[in-house]
Amino acid sequence: MSYLLRNTILSVLLCALVLSGLAWHSSVAKTLLQSGTRPSIPVQTDDGLDPISLIFTGYAPSWWVAANMEGWSDSAYCSGPKRVDGNAYNYTLEHPDATGLACIGPRDHIRIWDMGYSPSLGEWSIASAHHEHTVCNPVCHHVIDGWNYAETDARSALLNSQVVASVTNSTLANAGYYQSVYYNGNATLFQLKPPSTHYPVVFNEDGLGNQTSWAVTINGTTSSSTRPDIVFEKLDGVYPFNVSIPAGFIASPSSGTIIVSGGVSQNIHFRTQWTTTTAKVSMTGQSFSIKFYGNATVATSSVVLSMIGGTVISFTASEIGAIGAINVTIPKSIAPFSASSTVYVDGSNDYSQKLSSDSSNYYLYFLLLYGTHSVQLKLSTSSISFLQYLAGGAIATGIFVAVFVAFRSKMRRRHVPTMDNASR
Repeated sequence: MSYLLRNTILSVLLCALVLSGLAWHSSVAKTLLQSGTRPSIPVQTDDGLDPISLIFTGYAPSWWVAANMEGWSDSAYCSGPKRVDGNAYNYTLEHPDATGLACIGPRDHIRIWDMGYSPSLGEWSIASAHHEHTVCNPVCHHVIDGWNYAETDARSALLNSQVVASVTNSTLANAGYYQSVYYNGNATLFQLKPPSTHYPVVFNEDGLGNQTSWAVTINGTTSSSTRPDIVFEKLDGVYPFNVSIPAGFIASPSSGTIIVSGGVSQNIHFRTQWTTTTAKVSMTGQSFSIKFYGNATVATSSVVLSMIGGTVISFTASEIGAIGAINVTIPKSIAPFSASSTVYVDGSNDYSQKLSSDSSNYYLYFLLLYGTHSVQLKLSTSSISFLQYLAGGAIATGIFVAVFVAFRSKMRRRHVPTMDNASR
């Protein structure tokens, strides 16, 4: 082997070693970088009022978490806004106590935020869970009374499903008092499993009352649920669907086709129908018509009119959806002049009410939550009483007379002639 050929071979081998070394170094660096990359997990909501207490990893978009929360229902219609990293929550669910009511409670309440994809956490999401009850003093609002046992209830709900691969604790260093209630800082971390090789087809509802059953049929297969999600698993393709609508509701859309190309979702909006009913009531031998218009149903046979202490209209109303509205038309002929209004629902003052009028009628609007309620509307005069008016007028008149007398007396003193002027 010649000297030139030997040097050439050595140079080629040396270059090959250097290039392979650089490639190995780059690969190792990339692996180390990826393995060490973990997104920062928010520890509380942007307003600082709620701690993050649940972390979902593996395959855990918010819809998949919500679909597997056994016994929990959609509460978007009665859940206030809340943000993490500037983003609104993607799902909000509730689980009332055995004696609790939808929206009102006592209940567990959870908000879930999608966090996107991470190489270390997968398709992940986070949540804040709490237990609360309603207090009215006088405006009704929710009061937090616990963080940790709501977290435990959410954990139990997910463990009843078949998608949990593992459950561990994760310390987020966010222990402390939130809304005057202590949280221990030990978040629960779930690793969830994805659906099968078929793609998820998710139907999301909003507007139904708590635990109201609904159903979807897709390509001949029907599934029903009382939860806010119905999930099918389908191969890529185009499929027709139909929604089974509970009595008293309308749905949009109620049917159509859905294109599956990977995971896909379809929102179904349920609303209760608005109707007009008229109740005939009698008083002092006269008959009057009171009209009700809204998406809550009024039992017209229950409408009673009383003129004791103002105009009082009592009736029973039912709302089958999450929340409804009622507009009541009351003739001015049976109401006080310049009236003000008060609405009582199940004996509690309803501060959602608004009163307007024209030359013939008063129009009273108020909201009604899910369920059947006893309602009382009261129209009373908002002006001062006649005796107060007379007393006020007398006082004003007395002041005017006193001022006038004092003024006349002063003017008289100015024009009385002095002794010097009289002698001239």
